[in-house]
Amino acid sequence: MEEGESGPMAESQLSELRNMRVLLEEARVHARHLAYHRRARLEDVLGEALEEVDRQIEQLRRDGRG
Repeated sequence: MEEGESGPMAESQLSELRNMRVLLEEARVHARHLAYHRRARLEDVLGEALEEVDRQIEQLRRDGRG
């Protein structure tokens, strides 16, 4: 991969991760309307997914600075 390609590719990945994060937050809001036992499990899964997306966003930021 040429050096110039990594910047736009990283920006594209960052944009996709940010969009995913917005969708996960929206899902979390909708989950509040479920029955308690279903809501608790779904909120756990969504929380894990949000943490992973945040980790990937942070990794892209670090890689971009390096």
